[in-house]
Amino acid sequence: MFSTVLLSQIILTLFCQALCYVPTKEDLKCFNDYETEMKCSLSSDRLQSCSGYKLNITHPYTCIFERSHHSDNCECKIKVQGFVATEIFNTTLLEGTNVLLSERFMTSDFIKPKSPVLSVQKTENGNFNVTWDDQYDKSGLVRRNFFESLRINLTYGIKGGHENTVPNTVGSFEIVAKNLQPNTNYILTATMSSDYNDHSISSDQNATVEFTTCKSI
Repeated sequence: MFSTVLLSQIILTLFCQALCYVPTKEDLKCFNDYETEMKCSLSSDRLQSCSGYKLNITHPYTCIFERSHHSDNCECKIKVQGFVATEIFNTTLLEGTNVLLSERFMTSDFIKPKSPVLSVQKTENGNFNVTWDDQYDKSGLVRRNFFESLRINLTYGIKGGHENTVPNTVGSFEIVAKNLQPNTNYILTATMSSDYNDHSISSDQNATVEFTTCKSI
């Protein structure tokens, strides 16, 4: 009888090791845009379903995980009435009522800015002036010093060819036409980061912008 029970426990343990998902702190990632949104994701090759997983967050908020439309990750997001750089968010991950793990996040450490919207205009001298909208409401809750902390990392080049990177650009950037190939289509992309966390987290890449050089430069 004892040996049968022991064997059953061993089989159950092996079965659970193969199929049961026990998340780690590395599986849980959270970001905030420092305006109104906090988003968290749960990712693992062993995560079979998002059903039943939720994140309790101090203040209080409850974030219900759903399958992402863009990946196999489980994601959830909440709206926050403004962020403070030094504020601590205590989070508890649950499956049903079962507590799986707890994690603390300080706001400034997990800021992931919004994706910038790029615009490119040809200048009178034939160069290309690149400007962008950081997508933040200047009349909202975000303070001016946060806007001043934002930097753009631009990348441009021929599609499928060599790319040029312009890091930590402020305000605007002018691409000199004589450094480009004539009658050629170029693509331009960018990410944005903040020195609130030493530019350690970049935004998602913006939608690609294209521009074409003249036949003769």
